[in-house]
Amino acid sequence: MSENQIKIPVNKLREFRITPRISQYVLALNSGVKQSRISLIENYLVKPTEKEKIKISEALNHQIEEIFPTNGTIN
Repeated sequence: MSENQIKIPVNKLREFRITPRISQYVLALNSGVKQSRISLIENYLVKPTEKEKIKISEALNHQIEEIFPTNGTIN
């Protein structure tokens, strides 16, 4: 890996949201996390805060580790 590459933690948010056909808007309403922020998280443009991880995982009824695994990264 070159010095310029950044490792970004993988998240499975889109997968867990799309499978039960939940829109970003509905997830935003149910979680209290803004829809624009959910979009940024799904597109790896920002890292979710611990508070956001908790709110999103509770709204999707899944464990935090399922949606935001700690062992995966993308370059």
